[in-house]
Amino acid sequence: MDVRARLREWYFVPLLFFVAAIAYLPYINKFGYFRDDWYLMYSANAMGASAFNHIFAIDRPFRGFLFSLEYSIFGLNPIFYNVFGYIFRVLGALAFLWTLRIIWPDQKRATMLSAMLYLIFPGFLSSPNAIDFQPHQIGLFFAHLSVALSVRAVYGLRPFNKGIFWLLSGLLTIMYLGLVEHFFGVEFFRIAAIFLVTRRRNMDGGFFNWVASTISHFIPFSVGSALFAYWRFFIFESSRKATDLGAQLIIFFESPLLIGINWVDILLKDVFEIVILAWVVPFSNLWDTPLRLRELFYAGILVLLSLFAVSVMLRMEMEEEPNYKIDQDIWFNEAFWLGLISVVTGFIPVILSNRNADLGSLSRYMLASISGAVVILAAFVNQLNSARTRYLMICLLVTTSVLTHYYNGVQWARSSELMKNFWWQVSWRIPQLEVGTTLVANYSHAAIEEDYFVWGPANLLYRPQSMSAKKIRPAIWALVLTREGVNSILANSEPEAVDRRTILTFMDYGNILVVTQPTTSSCVQVLDGRSPSLSEYEQDDIRLIASESNQKHILLNEQTLLPPANIFGAEPEHTWCYYYESASLAYQRGDWNTVLALGEEAQKMGFSAEDSVEWMPFIQAAVYLDDRNTVFELAPKVKKNSFLAPQACEILRNLPNLDLEKKDFVEDVFCR
Repeated sequence: MDVRARLREWYFVPLLFFVAAIAYLPYINKFGYFRDDWYLMYSANAMGASAFNHIFAIDRPFRGFLFSLEYSIFGLNPIFYNVFGYIFRVLGALAFLWTLRIIWPDQKRATMLSAMLYLIFPGFLSSPNAIDFQPHQIGLFFAHLSVALSVRAVYGLRPFNKGIFWLLSGLLTIMYLGLVEHFFGVEFFRIAAIFLVTRRRNMDGGFFNWVASTISHFIPFSVGSALFAYWRFFIFESSRKATDLGAQLIIFFESPLLIGINWVDILLKDVFEIVILAWVVPFSNLWDTPLRLRELFYAGILVLLSLFAVSVMLRMEMEEEPNYKIDQDIWFNEAFWLGLISVVTGFIPVILSNRNADLGSLSRYMLASISGAVVILAAFVNQLNSARTRYLMICLLVTTSVLTHYYNGVQWARSSELMKNFWWQVSWRIPQLEVGTTLVANYSHAAIEEDYFVWGPANLLYRPQSMSAKKIRPAIWALVLTREGVNSILANSEPEAVDRRTILTFMDYGNILVVTQPTTSSCVQVLDGRSPSLSEYEQDDIRLIASESNQKHILLNEQTLLPPANIFGAEPEHTWCYYYESASLAYQRGDWNTVLALGEEAQKMGFSAEDSVEWMPFIQAAVYLDDRNTVFELAPKVKKNSFLAPQACEILRNLPNLDLEKKDFVEDVFCR
């Protein structure tokens, strides 16, 4: 076989890597830690790779082994996990394509389209959260490779080779279910695929013969799933209710009719979302993402590259000669029912555990059903009579999917950059934090859904080692500012322990420090409960508990720590926020001259506050130094703000150790 023929035969491998690259890699070097990554990476950094075994021992011990292995290789740097996720995403698509081409060897264009759409499915947008989703990406690859091996063995192999394929398939099944147990629905995709291959080999056998043959072929390949199920339900005891199917089924038996109706409703909604809405809603939601000129240019390039990829696929498949023909109506029916069965059964384990997939943060529950959804979609596209219409539809699906991931990457990259900048500003403001401090934070760029979104980065910055040599015990804690949290802070409630996956923290309501960034244009503001300066943009919950923030938790005499670059990126440019944070630190130390010197330098550099409250430490220092020229210069910056003006009056006239003459001056300038 000459080189050209070999390239034509295997062209789909580089093409799928190329398509995945334009979808997932444009901002890969900008992605940092997100969400659960923070507590995972803190724990590993504090206790070593073995920390993962403790974390996942309660429900998914297989993940502990995977994360330990990866951390031993990649360490803390997020880019390696992103690259690994990209590679396994492509490998999963290739394994899926292998299965489809065993089933339908003559439907090369449709199977290639299915694999391409599977690869860039736009309903799952958590790929940048690469560390936490390693088990999902690797588990999907193992699942589809296991299916491909079993279908290939059924299709016809010598006994020895068939035994090897059986062994590998079984091991992969145990591994993928161990990583993500709710992928169990993939087993029904395996059964349906074996049925089609069995039927193809004996077209005249009749339905019951096909079913009997399917069962006999499937049973050897069900050993892996059977062993996992036996281990999961009869040997392993999950101490986490959310991953204990038995505990979830108890809920069903308490009210089977109502719960059953609810499950059917959820299933219908999920099927509609993954087959139809997933190809429209995410793109629509991201379309109005504001892009810079350079980003718009890149988006245009990606559109052209997407069209190029589609053209290559269609041209290469046009030259392929099928081994034999299947009536298109028969093929459509096979594809539709295979797809529908795979979609429905992919959701069943999720629904049985009382969970619900969506096109947002719960899109991970769609992953097992993607293969079925893309087969259905490819079948309908292939039924279009006009070749031009088919081409336009394929171009539309591929291009919008690539752009969805591009826009999504822009948003995740910006969020990561804002997170890094937040903690760099914190490092400029706070040299060190006292052990046992409970942080209450407000991120301008993202919601804080879990306490470790805050204590994870805080400990990686200030207290990277565990307080215990044997268990994971972070030194700095945090709490999520819910209504209950606000009430507990105001009531000065007793501390509460939080044991999450063997990681022990506390919510010490009487020892909080509020660290807030009201808007992306604001700097990070560390509130002093004695006289809190509040931004007009501050959220209501922060305003309610501002007076409880205690700056005594800041250790002023410690050396300033530089955030690790592999986690928090390179130090940002020293613009206004650097001077504001440095001045706020100097003000807390009582170094009024340094405060004014920093303010003067910042203004000479052309920097200015976009949030008026950030002028307060400079005004306060000027009042202490009786620098009336500076006070007169800065006073309009707060007096013209109707929210800040009365606040400035109250704060300035109640400054500690202020003599009567200065108080009168403050009254004249700020209170009349």
